[in-house]
Amino acid sequence: MFTVDNQIQSSSFNLGSWPLSEVFLKNDRNYPWFILVPRVLEVQELWQLEKQDRQLLMEEINQLSILVNNQFNPDKLNVGALGNIVKQLHIHVVARKASDALWPHGIWQSALINDPYREQGLEEFLQGLRAQIVSRVFEIQQ
Repeated sequence: MFTVDNQIQSSSFNLGSWPLSEVFLKNDRNYPWFILVPRVLEVQELWQLEKQDRQLLMEEINQLSILVNNQFNPDKLNVGALGNIVKQLHIHVVARKASDALWPHGIWQSALINDPYREQGLEEFLQGLRAQIVSRVFEIQQ
């Protein structure tokens, strides 16, 4: 049975499901940080996906990148599949600003201090993102 790694679940908000992946928002307001987790058992690397799933994942990455770009207007989008700590295949899509605390360096640092989203307005923010996730399903399926 498929489950999302506990570290992703405990540090993120689930925004919904796409045809292949679960979509999460990491609970760190310093960086709009999204995570796609393909619902495929025992896969750690992109090359382990079937060709059809690799293509679908690329479309999901593309649609999430468009959503993040439109919503947060970043100076740069970082997209990566690291998996050094969480072995389960997952893709990060992170909006970066030249004004953020770690610019131009990567956010995958042990010195990174997590700043969780504040309760005030959080539910409305998440509902807006969830609505956008739902609205992009049609684009992925075309």
